[in-house]
Amino acid sequence: MTEQPDALVSRSKNMGYLAGVDHLRGYAAVLMVVYHGVQQVSNRVFPRVHDPLSALVVEGHTAVALFMVLSGFILTYGVGERPIRYGGFMKNRVLRVVPMYVVVVVVGMYTFSGAYSLSGVFQYFTLQATPPLPMASFGPWSAVLWTISVEFSLYLLFPFLVRFLQREGVRYLVGLLLLTNVLRLLSAATNRAAIRDLSYWTIVGRIDQFVLGMIAAWLIKRGMLRLAGTQAVLLALAAFAGVCCALWWFNANGSFYGNAVWKAQWPLVEGALWALFVAGYVLASRGWTGRVKHWLTLPGIVSYSAYLLHFVLVSVVADRMWNVLDGSVANAALLTVVVILPATFALSTLCYLVVERPFMQMRVRYVATPEPAAAT
Repeated sequence: MTEQPDALVSRSKNMGYLAGVDHLRGYAAVLMVVYHGVQQVSNRVFPRVHDPLSALVVEGHTAVALFMVLSGFILTYGVGERPIRYGGFMKNRVLRVVPMYVVVVVVGMYTFSGAYSLSGVFQYFTLQATPPLPMASFGPWSAVLWTISVEFSLYLLFPFLVRFLQREGVRYLVGLLLLTNVLRLLSAATNRAAIRDLSYWTIVGRIDQFVLGMIAAWLIKRGMLRLAGTQAVLLALAAFAGVCCALWWFNANGSFYGNAVWKAQWPLVEGALWALFVAGYVLASRGWTGRVKHWLTLPGIVSYSAYLLHFVLVSVVADRMWNVLDGSVANAALLTVVVILPATFALSTLCYLVVERPFMQMRVRYVATPEPAAAT
C-alpha cells in the first residue's frame, strides 16, 4: 500500500513540520527540471523572451535562489530563540546532505574516470567545487554539485548567524547584507570580469539569499509579520509576479552571460523577492487542510535527490531524442513534462527511501528543548 506523502517524512527532533516548506521545495525542484530540460533538449540557451512567465522558465536557475532562501528560512524558523549545539547541528547536516552526495560523486567519478584526480575529488569534499575555481568535471553527474559546496558553507556559518540574530536582532543580518553587497561592488571594481561568477556561483553572492530567508523566518516567528488568508495569498502572488518581472528584466539585460556591475546586487534583489514569496506562501498554507495539501509535499520530500540527479536524466534524453522531435521549445517542454519530470521524481523517490531517509532517521537533537509542533 502506498504511503501518504506526509508519512514519508523523516520527522525532525528539533522543529515542528511545515508542509508549506516542502511544497516550495517541490516547486523549486520542478522548476529546475523544466529549466534544464527545455534548455538542453531544445539546445537554446538563454534566448530572449517576451513575457515574464517565459522568463521564469528560461531563467529557471532562479530555483537555486529559492532553495537558498528556503534553507535559511526553515533552519531559523525551527531554531527560533533556542541555543544550538554546534556538533549536533553539523552531524545532522552531514547525515542529511552527504550520503546522496557521495553516491552521485562516486558514480560520476567512475563513469568519467578520465577526469579523475585525487585533488579533483578532494575539492568536492572541501567546499571548493565551484566553477570559478578549476575543478574536475564528471559530466552531467557533477553539473549541479557546486550548490552543495555553497550550501554546506552556509551550514557551517548558520549557528553563528542565528546566535548573533538572537542576541542583536534583525539589524545584525541587515548589516551583514550591507557588508556583502559592498564587498561585491569592491570585487567588481578590482576585477569587473569576475562579478557574474562571484555573485552566481559562490557563497559571497548566495549568502544574501540564505540570510533573507533567515530574516523572513525571524519576522514570522517573532510575530512581526502577521498575515493570514487572503492577505498572505496576495503577498505570495505579488512577490511571485515580482520574481517573474525581475527575471524578464534580467533576461533583457544580458541574461546569465551579462557581466554588468548590477550583477553585484542581483543576489539581494532575487533573494528579497523569493523571501517575500516564501513568507506569504508559508503563512497562507498554514490554514490549508485536506489531502491536496499533503500530496503537494511529496515532490518536496524527495527534492534533494531530484535536484542532484535531474541533469543526468536531462542529458540522457537530450542525447537520444534529437531525431524524434524537431528541437523546438514547445516539443522540448512536452518531452520534459511527459518523460523527464516523471522519471526524475520516480528515481528520486527510490533514492530517498534507500539512501536519504535511513540516514536522516539517525539525526540527533541539537537544541535543548523540542520545538512545539507546527500546524501542518
